[in-house]
Order: sequence, then structure tokens, then C-alpha cells
Amino acid sequence: MYHKKSVLPYILIAPAVLILILYSYLPLPYGIFLSVNRVTPGTGELKFSGFENYRMLFVDPYFWESLSTTLYYALISTVAMVFIGTIISLILNSKIKGTSTYMTIMFIPWVISDVVAGTTWTWLFNPDFGVLNYIFSPFGIKASDILNKPKYAIYAVVIVSVWKMLSYSTLLLLAGLQNVSNDLIEASKLDGCSGFATFRYITFPIFSPTVLVVTLLNLINCINQSGIILVLTDGGPLRSTETLALYLYKEAFTNFHLTNAASLSIVLAAMNMIIVAIYLYVSKKNRMVIS
Repeated sequence: MYHKKSVLPYILIAPAVLILILYSYLPLPYGIFLSVNRVTPGTGELKFSGFENYRMLFVDPYFWESLSTTLYYALISTVAMVFIGTIISLILNSKIKGTSTYMTIMFIPWVISDVVAGTTWTWLFNPDFGVLNYIFSPFGIKASDILNKPKYAIYAVVIVSVWKMLSYSTLLLLAGLQNVSNDLIEASKLDGCSGFATFRYITFPIFSPTVLVVTLLNLINCINQSGIILVLTDGGPLRSTETLALYLYKEAFTNFHLTNAASLSIVLAAMNMIIVAIYLYVSKKNRMVIS
């Protein structure tokens, strides 16, 4: 018997798809158009310049400095989130009491905005009334100096970013752990395997694709991060925390170099597309393994 498919699901997702197209895909062609044009001084008219904007970008020392900062920040933050998230997910997966309560509390930083998160931590680091100064002052440590010294400021950004995004990683990792069959774990225990051996030879091989996917998602989030850094350090001191996303923001909305910002946005988009391509490939491999 022929059953007509319902159009209701398509109607329900149509607004979300429309918003995605308007705010994610349509700006890309316009960004490409701007990136191959230059603004004529005096008139403000656009004039085709080919790849001149990209040439200027790649000889700009600030670009390479921001790229280095971005990669360093993304790598440290991602490793920290995946490592800590894995430990927490293993603990939560051990069927301890209050798992839902812990996850609810952990998700509070994730649901608040980057501006609120950055402002909150700015207050905590404040030299006059910051709580962290009172905590570390007996040890001769001024927490406020962390944000004021180029050598340490990036680590303050990492700490805040991990605090903000850790629950997201933990939830995905916990879901991955719950795909591991309890029968396999029980069988390994009956065979005399230790907890570490069970994790190494049974849990981790099944769990590792999830770890890789979470790693790639965190890399994307970190590469595009600008809000927390803007509020917390504004890229300082001495540009030590200025990532590509923040550099792009300043070029567009502070310096009003729109064509330069457009070429930078295309480079940033290319970096994201590479990671997304890897993510899609890994996801496809995971589905093939599961099936």
C-alpha cells in the first residue's frame, strides 16, 4: 500500500534551513567578491585587484603572528578539553549517583554567552576586588598579572575557554562511552583483565572515533573563538592573545579594512573547511564501522 510522505517535518525544519542559508552560506560569495577587490581611496568604489589582498595578507607579519597564536591556543585548549572531558565522562559513566545533577551544573558555563563568560572572568582577575587575587595572594601570586603579561595571558584565555566549553566535550564523550557494550566489559573482567587493560583493549578502540570527532569539533570552536578573547584581553598584551578570528574582527569593525578582512575570512573559512572535511570523513568511517 502506498503511503504519502508527510511534508510536516520539512515545514518544521524550513525556518532553520533558511536562517542557515542566509547567515552562513550567502555571505561566503560576497566575501569572496570583496576579497578580490580594493576600495578606491577618496571615492570608496570597489576596484578589481585579483589576488592582491591575499598577497598583502601573506606578507603581513600580524597575520602570521595571529595564525601562530590561533594554532597554539587551539591545540592546548583542545587537548585539555578532550583529556579532562574523557576523565569526567569515565567517572560519570561508572554509574555514580547524581550524574544528571553534575551534568546540569557543568552545562551552566556552556549556555551563557561568551561576553558574559569573559566579563565574569575579568572580574575574577581584577587586581582590586578579584576573588582569584585573594585566593593566590598568600602564595605570593598575583592572579591579575596573568592577564597583564604576554607570556602568561594566553594560558588565562585557555583556562576560560576550557571552563566555557568543557561540558560540551564531556557530553559527547559520555555518549560515546555509552556505546560500549557492558557485555564486553563484563567478559573482560571474567577473563581476569584489569581496569586499565579493559579500557586499553576494549573500551578505547570503540571509544576512539568519538574522541577524534570531539577533537575536531573543539578545534573548529577554538579556531573561530573571538568573543571571550575580545572581552578578556582584547588580544593583548602586545597582541599575545590575538587569534585570527579576533584579528578579522578588528580589521572589519575597528580599522574598517573590509577587503582585507574579507580575504582573511576566506582563509579562515578554508581552515574550517579542511577540518570539516576531516570530520565528515571520520563520521562516515564511524557509520561504516557501526553498520
